Amino acid sequence: MDRSHEELNMVLEELQKKQEFIFMQAKQSDLSQQSIAPVLEELCVRISKIMSCDRVGIWLFNENRTALTAQSIYDRNESSHTSGEVILAEELPSYFEAVQQKRILAISDVTIDQATKELKTHPFCVKGEVKSLIDASIILSKGIGGVVTCDSTKLRKWTYFDRVLAASIADMLSFIFDRLERIEVEEHVRKLAYTDLLTGLDNQYALTEKVMEQIQSFEEGQRGVFVYLMMDQYTEMQGVLGHDGADQMLTITASRLKTLFPYPAQTARLAFDHFVIFLPIKGDLEFEMGRLERNINRLKRPMHISGQEVYMTFSYGVSNYPEHATNVKNGIQAANMALRSGKEASNRKNGNLYNPEMHTYLKETILSEMNLRRGLDQNEFRLHYQPQVNCRTGEVSGFEALIRWQHPERGLIFPGEFIELAESTGLIIPIGEWVIKQAACQIREWNEQGLKNATVSVNISPRHFLHDELPFHLHKCITEANIKPKSLVLEITENVALEDTEAVANRINLLREMGYSVSIDDFGKGYSAFIYLQHFPIQQIKIDRQFINGLGKDPKSSGIVQTIIHLAEMLGLQTIGEGVETKQQWDLLKQFGCSELQGFYFSRPVPVDEINELIRNHERGGKLLLPSVFQ
Repeated sequence: MDRSHEELNMVLEELQKKQEFIFMQAKQSDLSQQSIAPVLEELCVRISKIMSCDRVGIWLFNENRTALTAQSIYDRNESSHTSGEVILAEELPSYFEAVQQKRILAISDVTIDQATKELKTHPFCVKGEVKSLIDASIILSKGIGGVVTCDSTKLRKWTYFDRVLAASIADMLSFIFDRLERIEVEEHVRKLAYTDLLTGLDNQYALTEKVMEQIQSFEEGQRGVFVYLMMDQYTEMQGVLGHDGADQMLTITASRLKTLFPYPAQTARLAFDHFVIFLPIKGDLEFEMGRLERNINRLKRPMHISGQEVYMTFSYGVSNYPEHATNVKNGIQAANMALRSGKEASNRKNGNLYNPEMHTYLKETILSEMNLRRGLDQNEFRLHYQPQVNCRTGEVSGFEALIRWQHPERGLIFPGEFIELAESTGLIIPIGEWVIKQAACQIREWNEQGLKNATVSVNISPRHFLHDELPFHLHKCITEANIKPKSLVLEITENVALEDTEAVANRINLLREMGYSVSIDDFGKGYSAFIYLQHFPIQQIKIDRQFINGLGKDPKSSGIVQTIIHLAEMLGLQTIGEGVETKQQWDLLKQFGCSELQGFYFSRPVPVDEINELIRNHERGGKLLLPSVFQ
C-alpha cells in the first residue's frame, strides 16, 4: 500500500510518540508482568494505527521456542483486547521456522506462501480472516524472544517502508521486554539473597536489616527480645522421616511462627532447625515473656506428615535489648548462648534467659575439657583430604583439606566440636596457619609424585581471613614448599560478611593479586551468600549440599541449583557441587553445567596415606581417576 507524503509524516510522528511512550514505561522501577499488561494493550492500538492493520499481536516464545503465547492482541474491527492465546510449533512448523530464520516475515497472500501453508487453516488465522501479514522478530539479549504480528483482512503488498516500520516496532518492544527480564532477574537474585527458600521466612541478612531499622525508630526506653529457637532432636527425626519429611517439619514450623508472631515481630530461619524471633516490647516484660512461652507451647501441636502424627518439642534462649546486647548480631549470639546453656541441663523442651556469666562459664568448661592449646602444641591435629573431580570427565582436579583432632583420650574429633571454641579463644589463627602450612607441603609432595595440576582447598575462618599476617604467612608457606599460589584455594563462608565489607573486599583483591583463588563455601545456605556476588571479587562458589541432596527428588532443588550455576556462568565463576552421593546427582549436575564435584559418591575425606595409595595405583600421566568413577 503506497502512502502519501502527508501519511508518511503522520506515521513517523506517531512512531516517535510510540518510542517516547515505551521509554517512559520501561524506565518505571515498578515494571512487572502485571503493570505491563495495559501498556501492551495501548501499544497494540498504536501499532494498528501505524501499520494500518486489522489485528496486532505481541507474542513471546517459551524457553525452547516450541510455543508462542500472546501477551496482548488487539482486534481493530471489534475494538477488543485478548491475551493468553497459545500457538504450538507442532501446529505451525513452517511458520515457526520462518519467524526464527527471517528478521521480517512479509506475506502478501497467506494461502499460497510456504511459510504460512499451515496457518491458513489454523483457527486463529481463520477466525481473524487473515489474508496478509507482516511479522517482525523481537530480539532480546538472550536471542529471539518473540514476534510482533500485524494482520490484514485484505490482500496487501508490503512496501520497504512497511518492513522498516515493523522492524522498528519490534526493536522498541525488545527494549521493554529486556528491561522487564532484567528487573525479574534482579528481583529473583534479591529473593535468593534475603529469603530462606524452603520456608519463605527471612534469612539472617534480611532479619538483621529489618531489626536494625526497628531499633533505630525505638522510642526512649523501649525494649526488645531476641529469641533463639531450636527444634529438639531434629536430626533424629530427620533420620526417621527422611529429608522430605524433615523439610515438611520445617515448613510447618515456619508457618506457625508467622501466625504466632505477626508484625511487628520479625522471624527468620538461620539454618537447619534454627530460628530467630525479635519481639519489640512496649509493655511489661514479664507479661510478654509469659505470652512468648504460651506461643512456643502452641508450636507443639502435632504435625501430620506422611500419614502420621509427629510431635515435636522446642528449646529456646532469650536475650533482652538493650540490657544484654545493643545490636542485632550480639543479641542473636546472646540468645544462642542462653539456649546452649539451657541444653547443658536438659536436651529437650527448655527456655532460658541470658546471663552474662554464661559466656565465660561455658567457654572455660569446654576449654578445660578439650585443651586446644595442648592439642596444637603436641601435634595432635591431622588433615584428611576429600577429592574434588571434574564434573565432565570424573578426573580428580583437587582436594579439600579438612582438619581432624586425634585426641589421646577421646579419639578422632571432628571440627564441629572445637572450631567455634578455637574462634572464641583466638586459637583459630595458629590452627589455621598450621593447616595452610601442612596443605602447602602436601601439594609439593603430590607434585613430586606426578600429580602436578591438582589444587588443595583450605577453609579460612572469618577471624583469620582478615588477620594482618595472613598474606605474609601464605607467601612464606608457598615459598618454602616451592609451589604456585594457584595451587591453594582459600575457602570462606558467609560469616565473613559480618565483618567490615570494605576490608573483606580489599583482602580478596589482595589475595587475587597474589595469585590465590577465593571460594565461597556452602553457597546458598547462608544469609549473605548472594551479596558476595555483588560486592566481592570471588572466583568460585560451592553449592551447599542441602540443594544437591534434593536433586532428582525435589524440583525446587533442581531449579535452585540450575539458577546458581547459570548465575555463576554469567559472572565467570567456577561451581563445585558439595555432597554428591549418587550417580543421578552427578548426571544432573553434569547436565546443568557444574564445573566440579565432591561428595561421598566419589570418596569420603580420608587420611593422606589413602590418597597416596590412590596416586600410586591409579595415577596415569599426571591424571588421577578414582575407582568409584568406574562403578
